[in-house]
Amino acid sequence: MTSFMVTSSVLFLFLQSILGAPGTDGPFVLFNVVNRSCLGPCDSGEVRWVSAGRLYYTKEKKCLGVSGKTEGSSVIHYDCDEKSDLQQWECHNNTLLTLKGQKLYLHINADSKLVLSKDTGNRSHWFIYGTTEGPCTRTHRELFPIDGNAFGRPCQFPFRYNDQWYGDCTLTDSSINRLWCAIETNYQDNELWGYCPTTSTEYWHKNPVTGSFYQVNIHSALTWYQARTSCQQQGADLVSITEPHEQAYISGFFGFAHVTVWLGLNSLGEDSFWQWSSGKPLPYFRWDSGHPLSDPGQVCGLMDSSQQSFWQSSLCSKKLGYICQKDPPTPPTLHPEAGFCPHPWIHYAGMCYRIERTKKKWKEAQMSCRKDEGDLASIHNIEQQNFVMSQLGYVATDELWIGLNNIQSLLLFHWSDKSAVTFTKWDVSMPAGGNCVLVRGEKGRWATQVCEQQFGFICMKKSSSKPSRPQEDTNTGCKPLWTRFGSYCYFVGQETKTFNEANEKCRTLQSYLVDVSSRVDNAFLISLVGYRSEKHFWIGLSNQNQTDTFTWTNGNKVRYAHWNTQMPGSKQGCVAMTTGTLAGLWDVLSCSSQEKYICKYLVEGALPTVEPTTPVPPSCPEDWKPLGHRNYCFKWFTGPRRLEKTWFEAREYCKTIGGDLLSIHSAADLQSLNERRFGSSWIGLSAQDPNAGYIWTDGSPVSFQNWNDGEPNNENGAESCVEMNNRYRSNSWNDVNCEDYKDWLCEIRKGVTPLPPANNTVPEYNVTEDGWLEYGGSQYYFNSQLLAMEDARDYCRLMHGDLAVINGLTENVFLWKKINKESLGNHYIGLTVDLDRTFGWMDGSPVVFQRWDKDQPDFKNNDENCVVMTSFVFLTTQMVHVTTDLWIGLTNLGRDSLVWTDGRALKYFNWAPKKMEDQIFQMGDRQVNIYIFFISS
Repeated sequence: MTSFMVTSSVLFLFLQSILGAPGTDGPFVLFNVVNRSCLGPCDSGEVRWVSAGRLYYTKEKKCLGVSGKTEGSSVIHYDCDEKSDLQQWECHNNTLLTLKGQKLYLHINADSKLVLSKDTGNRSHWFIYGTTEGPCTRTHRELFPIDGNAFGRPCQFPFRYNDQWYGDCTLTDSSINRLWCAIETNYQDNELWGYCPTTSTEYWHKNPVTGSFYQVNIHSALTWYQARTSCQQQGADLVSITEPHEQAYISGFFGFAHVTVWLGLNSLGEDSFWQWSSGKPLPYFRWDSGHPLSDPGQVCGLMDSSQQSFWQSSLCSKKLGYICQKDPPTPPTLHPEAGFCPHPWIHYAGMCYRIERTKKKWKEAQMSCRKDEGDLASIHNIEQQNFVMSQLGYVATDELWIGLNNIQSLLLFHWSDKSAVTFTKWDVSMPAGGNCVLVRGEKGRWATQVCEQQFGFICMKKSSSKPSRPQEDTNTGCKPLWTRFGSYCYFVGQETKTFNEANEKCRTLQSYLVDVSSRVDNAFLISLVGYRSEKHFWIGLSNQNQTDTFTWTNGNKVRYAHWNTQMPGSKQGCVAMTTGTLAGLWDVLSCSSQEKYICKYLVEGALPTVEPTTPVPPSCPEDWKPLGHRNYCFKWFTGPRRLEKTWFEAREYCKTIGGDLLSIHSAADLQSLNERRFGSSWIGLSAQDPNAGYIWTDGSPVSFQNWNDGEPNNENGAESCVEMNNRYRSNSWNDVNCEDYKDWLCEIRKGVTPLPPANNTVPEYNVTEDGWLEYGGSQYYFNSQLLAMEDARDYCRLMHGDLAVINGLTENVFLWKKINKESLGNHYIGLTVDLDRTFGWMDGSPVVFQRWDKDQPDFKNNDENCVVMTSFVFLTTQMVHVTTDLWIGLTNLGRDSLVWTDGRALKYFNWAPKKMEDQIFQMGDRQVNIYIFFISS
């Protein structure tokens, strides 16, 4: 390793075009404005974020580190080591770099030396050279490799191969000239590797009928989110199965093999309806018996080839293989043709529509439409769906037949006019009973119903090229080229402008950048611009003035929001509406971006909608506290760890008692909460829908944020629910895995008496007189006595059992919850690892289920032969003969660093996965703790 000083820059002058515009995971040079110095040579000192929160010098091939964890520790260039916490960094406030888990910042002192300091002044602020951005705007993107021998575990960067360091994928020694990466820092340790993701389809299966490509990854073990990320890194998505022939083609990949793989199927959306992650329609269904399950968290779809390739719902955290799909390019969408419709039909995109509220059976409704040379309406995209919702006079109480049905095939829905099914919008728990489909409710979701039932209906027919009679002006009260909707006029700007320029342009037209106050307003805007080729249109929302709060330019209250994927996050900027397949979603863009825009004004003589006054609300129930200036109360639910809940369970609890998980909308709300410091607790914010952004579970808009620094980061693609904690500042937010166990916060309207919670006292298992737990047809005994593996197995046999065999996810989760909630530590199970790196159960049972922890099994030195279940639900290998904590010759007595007692330097270490103070410093005693427990069954 080498000590480190900064290089002064004579003049802070930089042309972005010299280095180009790197992506969010590209290299950059760090610069301190006060000292006018770069972190290394300004012309060659590029660093990039790599695995484990490290900063890697791309030319020097070293990692940025420090000599210790105390103030004043010097900054050093190390050989990269992902296990060293002296090389791991975190971002704060965008421009501060701190040693992970510490409040010690990268600081340049008056002597131009780099040290750790508690000082958060300007000498500790770092910018990307030539920009006003900080290092927090760049990230490390985990790459999930294909094939190889590491079950899809992410690439490790940098890695060492044949004494050379690689900070990216390499072609070195690739026999087929294909980029690859190592999975561990030192490749030679276990020789784990995989091919890096690319957009090439050279090794994919091509469907000769459809032209679609498929990549089958049955030897990987990833969560649903990781699997989707892997597909997206290859320009694809998880597979979508839209008709029986495609199902048969995909099932043929597996032959007689028993394989379980992720599909793109999920119910992660706002309303928990099932959908494909690719946005494709869902007209075909192949659910296994009893599926989809209604249990909390069972929201991701898989296919089990051992069950005739039927679909099942599952926890998204399960680790499985997966199938990626890449379709041939779709032809560009034609601009909808103009046309004319007779009264009372309404024209949209070359078609005429009308609602008929006379109730009829589905067949009778179809005949009625066909008498008018039309058919029951077919809806082929989000623009048509939102036109129906916003401009036909549809109301929230409507239930109206459309042309979708599965009369001819129980598994496959089709349109009565024989057009292709290219779009679906199912309601919750649909389809379920009945063969004909109607639209219903405020959101216009689709539901199946018995065709003999009578409802109103929507007819559709082609428009004519010439009017049959003088056309009625539908834009009365609006200026020429403006479009009327309700009491407002709308104008789509024809030239691109920055946000502020667009806002000023609208003002010169005696209007304002459009605000959106409801789902119907948003639906109208989709019908207005959704077909356009432009990607974005400015609306009047931004957080330019205050990062944590979004406001409308006209000063109206934010009553509705419809964020795009991972939006708004912690971004600061201005808001634009998307078009195309996901039209109507909102993105936060740089306010200097050049986009077209939408203006709006109130029709002359019309009265604006006035929010009704509400009486003074009653007080809060006992043990509940008022929430800011809102008509809500909140309560913190906390207790022993065994009572903590997943995000899904916490929400179900809040709903059961008459409320919901807490939503937070202002600094006043936070002030109410700041009266006490909560532990890590669930709130109602999440971004689970793969095609949408953050939402509150109570349906209120996301217009206020209080993220921790560097959050949300969706680490490893598996963090989509939000906790509130006090790690860095009072009651700030962090995105985490939805299946973690935490306390939770509920909200309830003032005046509402909380209902008693559901009776959860019925145990999920019975306990025998001698202490065995009965569950799922087996008995289990948990013993915390410290024993070696052989002794542990002898103990089980004396009790007429054996070390536990785990045959499925349900059994695994049951055992995990037991040891996790009651803090029982690690336990032996009956799985062993042979010298040939194969696995087997001690009682001879076949290995049909595995759930390895990250980086496990690692076959370390070929002397880890036994398997434990950790409190983190995973399996890890351990040495077989260890029976208690062991002293080893490692100490830091009288020193600032660790050394072996025989004087040799520390070149290798293998700390247990606990926080550092538990690993090393135990107030007087320096020892490595090895905790061993076991399960018997």
